Amino acid sequence: MVRDGYPAGSVDEYLDAVPPEQGAALRLVRDRLLEVVPDAEQVISYQVPTLRYRGTGLVALSVATTHCSLHLMSPPLATALAGVLGEGKLSGATLQFDAGAPLSVETVRLIAERRMAEVDARLG
Repeated sequence: MVRDGYPAGSVDEYLDAVPPEQGAALRLVRDRLLEVVPDAEQVISYQVPTLRYRGTGLVALSVATTHCSLHLMSPPLATALAGVLGEGKLSGATLQFDAGAPLSVETVRLIAERRMAEVDARLG
């Protein structure tokens, strides 16, 4: 998942470096994630903003030329959500969305809660 173009040492540096509309959309999604996972650690991993939960990558955010992405970091979760999500477009384990239509609170909550359940089940 290494990306070119926006090297940064922190999540805020990354969000400041991307085009403004995409940065605003990613900030909104990040903030919605933090409402669900307030103790998440924000780090840059594989050159993109990543939220860690219990020391494990939970989800990551990035931009591409034509869209923003929420990386679910779980192919099984992506498969389970196929046909369930009413917004964005799943491509593998990545949910792509337009900067003008950031992911809703409901979608972000669903993804974060299911990813936390996966991490909790694995770590015990």
